Amino acid sequence: MKLQLAAVCLTAALSVLAVSGCKNRVGSVDSKGSADEYVVTIYAPYNGTTDDCAKISAEASKITEKLIGCKVDLVRNVSVNQLNLALASGEKLDLFYAFPWEVSLSSMAVSNQIIPMDDLLAKYAPDMLQSISPDDWRCVIIDGKKYGVPMNKDKAQGRGFLMVKSVADEVGFDYSKYVTYADLDACFKKVKAAHKNMWTVVPNGGTMNHPAWAADILGDGLGVLENCLTDSTKVVNLYDTPSFKEYCSYMYKWSKEGYMMPDAVNTTEGYDVYINSGIGFGTFSPFKSGIEAEETRKCGKEMVIAKMYEPHSTTSMVNAAWCIANNSKNPGKAMQVLNLLYTNPELANLFVNGVEGVHWEFADKDKGIIKYADGITAATTGYSVVGWAWPNEQITYVWEGDDPDVWKKLGEFNKSAHSSPAKGFVWNNEKVLNAVTACNNVVAKYEAGLLTGCLDPEKTIPQFNKELKAAGIDAVISEKQNQLDAWLKTR
Repeated sequence: MKLQLAAVCLTAALSVLAVSGCKNRVGSVDSKGSADEYVVTIYAPYNGTTDDCAKISAEASKITEKLIGCKVDLVRNVSVNQLNLALASGEKLDLFYAFPWEVSLSSMAVSNQIIPMDDLLAKYAPDMLQSISPDDWRCVIIDGKKYGVPMNKDKAQGRGFLMVKSVADEVGFDYSKYVTYADLDACFKKVKAAHKNMWTVVPNGGTMNHPAWAADILGDGLGVLENCLTDSTKVVNLYDTPSFKEYCSYMYKWSKEGYMMPDAVNTTEGYDVYINSGIGFGTFSPFKSGIEAEETRKCGKEMVIAKMYEPHSTTSMVNAAWCIANNSKNPGKAMQVLNLLYTNPELANLFVNGVEGVHWEFADKDKGIIKYADGITAATTGYSVVGWAWPNEQITYVWEGDDPDVWKKLGEFNKSAHSSPAKGFVWNNEKVLNAVTACNNVVAKYEAGLLTGCLDPEKTIPQFNKELKAAGIDAVISEKQNQLDAWLKTR
């Protein structure tokens, strides 16, 4: 699989925070090679040093200047708070990855933080528009308009516990079958006895992004289907469900027993940092086809996953999207860059894997297999590889250790997963926006502390739900149920 430079690419721009000192021209800029050509700023999560991002930006700009007459500027290590600040501040933004587990696409659309894409897609990105299925596009449509580009990644996920294989094998943990919290509890006890200085559970940036339950969050987590592996379409308060209580109870227990690192809610590092350094055993994680090889590369240790909930597909898993900020001074250029990121293998590979010879090198060029560059490891690279967080990882090189057919098998995994009965439903919170805002403030107060075992669920969950009721959670759930019921009648 060789990367070929696309002969004709209509593109799009990635956005968020412009780098200070850039003289960006306001307005539509289509001239090629001019000194004041537009710079599309790309805001993305996960680790990447300023120096490494600059190298990628320079190489990527050579492609975009030639094909669409603009430059790009990549900013990584972006947090949800940084993104929200940027969107609210009016700063020049272009393209960004919308954190699907934190930010509702409909909320950003209703609050005018992102722009509808239909006209831009038709004019600047017909290739991308046609290559994405109608079913996937439906997951990003709000009030009849497309507000994001769904990524070509895993569109279904199971839930489980990701862990260091050598340690799991050492204590005799059987991860070949589906496991329960009680199974994990017994495993953690053995791990802690054998490795007193190792935390058996580690957080991810002060929270736990993928707790083990099978809820369809219906966009924002304020009103969910508790178990989308069933046919139930009853919308309930996640924070008052048995699933939430069970998870939080175990996390608090593990925190008290010294299995979970203390004060985890105030940590800032990703789980991979703790695991790579040898102080972490594992973390809760989604799983998909190829996940163990991907996480092994990321964590620098051979990783395995103990499965807890079967693979399922929801709107929120499909509409994890790249968006164009309303602050963008040139949405057309932003769309052109986005189109290239989705359709041009050379550009996609730069953003997913970095620069050849700096971050990676060929293990087998004819087969399109790559590995870390000489002297570079998962622990020392200045640019973490997180392919699923980019528009289209499936047109990039395959890493050594991955199945050569990883992209084909990922497609098969997506098709075989159980579909939520609400898959395709997109929540519009406009009628209850004040209640949504108030509820989100309450969630921000309690959720991370409960998910990381820092707060006692017996005391905290009742107070949490009392404040959610006062904030209007019942009105939100009622409106969401009404919208879902109406949508179900049109299926």
